[in-house]
Amino acid sequence: MAFLVNAAFATAILSVPFPGLHRALYPEAFGLSEIAPRVWTDAPDRAEELLGMAEAARANVVSFFGDDPPRPTLILCATRACADDFGVGGNGLAVADVIVAVSPGGLTRGTLTHEMMHARLHRRLGLAAILRQPYPTWFDEGLATHVSGQPAWRGTVTDEARDRVRQVTRFWRWRDAMNELGVGPAYGAAAAEVAAIEALAGREGLLELIRRAEAGDDFDRLLRDITG
Repeated sequence: MAFLVNAAFATAILSVPFPGLHRALYPEAFGLSEIAPRVWTDAPDRAEELLGMAEAARANVVSFFGDDPPRPTLILCATRACADDFGVGGNGLAVADVIVAVSPGGLTRGTLTHEMMHARLHRRLGLAAILRQPYPTWFDEGLATHVSGQPAWRGTVTDEARDRVRQVTRFWRWRDAMNELGVGPAYGAAAAEVAAIEALAGREGLLELIRRAEAGDDFDRLLRDITG
């Protein structure tokens, strides 16, 4: 254990000069200001706006789950330089329930809701959820999109797209689906899958699926049981 701790510490120290989410361990060193506990930004002059956005996103998550809101460290980048420093390539990303970071394009209530849904979904699982993945990736992304409405997709969700996203059980395969279908169609298809579960099982059934998968039950078997 001591070896692993020392190795992790050495890795963190050596990676400090390079962009990435490891910088969220000490955001102040990279020019960010703390505008509330564990909320950091490069635009402190927009503190009221950004905090209001974050609280609205938390409220959306609470409205769905009906329990305590997620409280990850938030990295709210108002400039592309900040996003690059913290390794946010798209609009936003979440690491378990530890960090949520967004780029200028993700400074919206919808994107923050999407990323905080990920944080809440993995709250009791922590970093172990990254490897264990109790929920398939299509469900993880679909639930976040279903609740947040982001990324928005106004086009037709085809059966082919839904079949394709259901094949994505591991997070490292999600990008392949996006490349094949397009970003909007991929997220839209995943959200449609989750919406279909809720239509069949109701909100309580959907929450039961989440609770039991979180406790270690097999997701696919649960899905069959809950949707009949």
